[in-house]
Amino acid sequence: MKYRREIDGLRALAVVPVVLFHAGIGGFSGGFVGVDVFFVISGYLITGIILDAMAQGKFSFAAFYERRARRILPALFVVVAATLILSCVVLLPEDLKAFSKSLLAVMLFASNHLFWSESGYFQANAELLPLLHTWSLAAEEQYYLVFPVVAVFLFRRGIRTLTAALVVVAVLSFVLAEWGSRAHPDAAFYLLPFRAWELMIGALAAVYLRSKSPMAGPALASFLAAVGLALLVLSIPGFDRALPWPGVYALVPVLGTGLIILFAQPHNLVGRWLGSSVLVGVGLVSYSAYLWHQPLFALARQASVDEPTMPFYVLLCAVTFVLAGLTWRFVEQPFRKSSRFSRRFIFLGALAIALLFAGIAALLYANKGYPGRIENHARVADLFRWQGLASPCGKQLAVAAEIEAQCRLPEGVHPGEVDTVLFGDSHADAFLPALVSLYGERETSHAYIGMGGCLPLLGVDVKSGIWPVDVCRSLAQAQYTYASQVRPRNLLLVARWGMYTDGETTSRSARRYYLVENDADPLSREHSKAVFVRGIERTVRAYQALGTRVFLMEQVPQQITEPRKVFHKLNQAGLWGDPAAEAVIQRNASPISQHHAQQTRVRKLLNRLPHIEGFRVLNPEELFCSAGQCVMGDKGGPWYLDRDHLNIRGAERAAPWLGRQIQGPG
Repeated sequence: MKYRREIDGLRALAVVPVVLFHAGIGGFSGGFVGVDVFFVISGYLITGIILDAMAQGKFSFAAFYERRARRILPALFVVVAATLILSCVVLLPEDLKAFSKSLLAVMLFASNHLFWSESGYFQANAELLPLLHTWSLAAEEQYYLVFPVVAVFLFRRGIRTLTAALVVVAVLSFVLAEWGSRAHPDAAFYLLPFRAWELMIGALAAVYLRSKSPMAGPALASFLAAVGLALLVLSIPGFDRALPWPGVYALVPVLGTGLIILFAQPHNLVGRWLGSSVLVGVGLVSYSAYLWHQPLFALARQASVDEPTMPFYVLLCAVTFVLAGLTWRFVEQPFRKSSRFSRRFIFLGALAIALLFAGIAALLYANKGYPGRIENHARVADLFRWQGLASPCGKQLAVAAEIEAQCRLPEGVHPGEVDTVLFGDSHADAFLPALVSLYGERETSHAYIGMGGCLPLLGVDVKSGIWPVDVCRSLAQAQYTYASQVRPRNLLLVARWGMYTDGETTSRSARRYYLVENDADPLSREHSKAVFVRGIERTVRAYQALGTRVFLMEQVPQQITEPRKVFHKLNQAGLWGDPAAEAVIQRNASPISQHHAQQTRVRKLLNRLPHIEGFRVLNPEELFCSAGQCVMGDKGGPWYLDRDHLNIRGAERAAPWLGRQIQGPG
């Protein structure tokens, strides 16, 4: 293909926003659209290369894949090798074990599938994954495996057949993306079928530019190129991670990129600007810059006890482009020359290096990230393990779809012997040690039934969550059946209420949770809120009719920083138990204003309830918040398992408070 300087300039417009977005620099909240721009460019270039070679009768699959290998693999291998070395120094054992899976996935061109199954791109913990960005490379590599075969087959049947097929794929993929971005957001973000339409826009641009009679004169072309640039540039500060992606909103940067490719030429203003030396220079190193930025940012976050400062992120951005320039000069450029490295060397060398990385990944995984590297690691890790005080209910509790809930039920109890029962989701499970601590070893004084992702509200089902239809409604009924048998004195309802009513969660995929009473109910936030209010009233009155006092506990304050990271770093710095640890913990505390903002939405719903005599809402804020901050622990250790679940230490801290609240022993 004829070289176009403006395409390299467009690459600069793609990579710079991505880097600044991941650095958290203001004004780049939509910087992730740079990846969409890269997809359109790839669709354009790959299609153009194939069509030109086919038209000249020179297309060869071996030559095509050799060219892709020379372009992608050398720089990728260098960055992965550097990331591997740094990860072995910086990462905690469990994180290094997780890294080993991503390392293997990169070698298999499957990292997008791995990250789809394990983490959402916009989750808070995603910024700690050194190889997260390779998901887009995997999607492109999967495209390279499929598209050339299909394109060659269709081209031989005529350009119209190829064009029609590209349009059909683009439309079907876009419809799938629009649906998936709302129904299955993580799959839509990571997987090729949902992204294919972006590549097809670029492919259609390549087909159009081969036509002998362009549809736009110079003036119209200048105008359309300017429109495309405006669409792309405005989407960078105008969009943010809260949008469903890559659905209809992604049309803005994608169509903008398509217009730039089609109509930006050296003779118009946009083409000249994109072809400027600075933008072209950045565009030339854009691939290497994309490779370097995520490992640098992620490992800096992992290595630091506190969140790195903005000046430090700016420094890392500069380092990213310095390393990118060196990699382009000494790795990318030499390996593109067939006179220096033969096709055989490229293919066999790539295979050998991939197998080496796969073997290293297997060793890291099998040895659990080598925990012996870090002194006292086991002592700290124990504080972040799930307590396991409950066990599968088995046949004791019938739940729809044969799903086993978790239970801690005393055996052979009679009515009146169980003082307090705890029902709820994983937050209730995390709170269980408080009951155990409160009642000691008197097994007949407490019981627990619950399951992650299910609210303990009668007649309410959680739809589009992690369980099949009617599982949560069936569980709530089983909880009531148990309570009606033992007639407990107190019932404590604990859950992450805001996740079900407002989608408040650090997990993008969990925002799909909705509450329904009937299968035909709409999946909307307003309807979920109405169902929540009715479900609370129905549940409270039903249990009060058993003679049980009902308490609902608000959510514990959610942390911004991952507690596990903070306390492992305190351990590595030798600050465990030291008064100096308190300052670090305070710096990583969450502002109480954030907690209040989250709780206000649920409190407004609870205020809709009619007055119910004896029903009480408990606020655990006093246990974790003071002086405007909500802390994750003290110098002796954490109170949290993760950002929102308590660990055993935190739950046991709540036991005396809980005793006072329910006027029981304590």
